[in-house]
Amino acid sequence: MLFLSSTSRKNTTYSRSTASGLTLIELLVVISVILVLSGITFGIFRGVQNVQARAQAKAELAVIAQGLESFKSRYGDYPWHDSNDSDYPTPASGEMTNTMLLYALTGRMNMLTDINGSIIINKISDSLDSNEVTDKIKFIDVSKFSFSGTDREPNQLLDPWGNPYIYWYKWEESSNNWDVFGYHLYSTGPNGSDANNQIKSVIDARTGVLGSGFRDIANESGIIFVGE
Repeated sequence: MLFLSSTSRKNTTYSRSTASGLTLIELLVVISVILVLSGITFGIFRGVQNVQARAQAKAELAVIAQGLESFKSRYGDYPWHDSNDSDYPTPASGEMTNTMLLYALTGRMNMLTDINGSIIINKISDSLDSNEVTDKIKFIDVSKFSFSGTDREPNQLLDPWGNPYIYWYKWEESSNNWDVFGYHLYSTGPNGSDANNQIKSVIDARTGVLGSGFRDIANESGIIFVGE
């Protein structure tokens, strides 16, 4: 008798791992969380940047003020403004007086007393390489600042936001109108020309007199005065 051997059939179970994907709602939640965290991080970063910029502006204002005191020690007064303002390069932003400040502190502007005791202001040269300028005393190291113009013909000192530092003092033709002691020197902060327009509305550029609301405007617009 013939016996057929039967082989047992092996049952093999195949398992398939399936990666469950995110639903649309879950994806939107994740994106929302990422956006919120990014906004918080960016806000903190901007806040830190602003604090650092304000600290830098205060330090640079102090250096400019030191240069002004050195200028006064040598010439008897702080730099006046030249009434012949057409002799100076027209600034793209800011005020002509800021250009005159830098010219005075880098030896490119004369401040002399004539035989009648009157102050005479004259531009010497635009270039730091001029023979007449190279022999003059420099009251600040302009290379330590950001500035407009070129390396050899710098025009205005710029604050950390890229705005010109603002300087107001006596004008050559109207010096008797300046009614306050000392000068005005400040950074317009992150708001730039808008902040300067606001503060100028309460500062008389010819007399230096501060109007009412000056401190509130300065605080609200982010202006930083020297010594603060």
